[in-house]
Amino acid sequence: MHLLLLLSSFCAIIQAVAVSTCDTNFIVTTKVTPSYWRATFSCPPLNIQGLSFFQDYYALIDKIEADSEVKVVVFDSSAPDFWLDPFDVLNTVPPELSWDSYWGNVTRLANLPVLTVAAIRGITSGGGAEIAASLDIRFGSKEKAIVSQPEVSIGVVPGGGGLDLLPRLVGRARALEMVIGSDDMDAETAAHYGWLNRAIPDAQFESFVDKFARRVAGWDHEGIAAAKKIINAQSGFPTVNEWKEGFTAFATNFNRTVVQNRVAAFKKAGLQTDLDFEKNMSEIVLNYTGPGPWNV
Repeated sequence: MHLLLLLSSFCAIIQAVAVSTCDTNFIVTTKVTPSYWRATFSCPPLNIQGLSFFQDYYALIDKIEADSEVKVVVFDSSAPDFWLDPFDVLNTVPPELSWDSYWGNVTRLANLPVLTVAAIRGITSGGGAEIAASLDIRFGSKEKAIVSQPEVSIGVVPGGGGLDLLPRLVGRARALEMVIGSDDMDAETAAHYGWLNRAIPDAQFESFVDKFARRVAGWDHEGIAAAKKIINAQSGFPTVNEWKEGFTAFATNFNRTVVQNRVAAFKKAGLQTDLDFEKNMSEIVLNYTGPGPWNV
């Protein structure tokens, strides 16, 4: 089925409900110095990727691209428990502002002559973990950072680039473990595997990230730009056609009746509305295996 038809079917399934969303200012940008910026995800408690996320993310990429002084951007979060949560599956986001524009903007940011750093001090899963993987560098709090790709446990596959990015970061076997295991991974293990660059003790985390960013911000822009361009060319970044293959598989599986029923059951249990559900989802999904109905 054509990708646009899958998008239409996917959006038709989603039913709007009352969840915590941000109408504006999902991403708050602070220019620590002209060459060192902080981009803070500020839609607590979960930082769910809804309409305002996509609007702000693309606008931020525009600003980074237009500014000749910025050299490093650190992406952090004001939510105490979450860095960035997955795509909002309870409220429709117009395809032209989400999937139609998504990979083009992700690729554009990856190719800009600016170093991007994910500073993860909470949970990031699904689409949030995919955004982290698309950035240049990932630092995680040893005590607080948790990363996961839980999609297979729901009955779908990662659709935001995880299938393409993870094998490049960690290799085939570990990518299979992460994606098909669909379990939470602590920061130390994630760093050992290569999902994160480092796991840093939380007491030292903020000072470490800030020192690293200020160090990079002091270099000549030309050196940063040239190094990133050549490393990108040598390592490769997933193409739009590679990403579309993963997203098409995600959308196709999301249309299956059992997945629709499972997501409806998740809604009742607290998906995107209950903090405990979101924190413990990797264990809760074990109650929803098989065709259902589920006695939970």
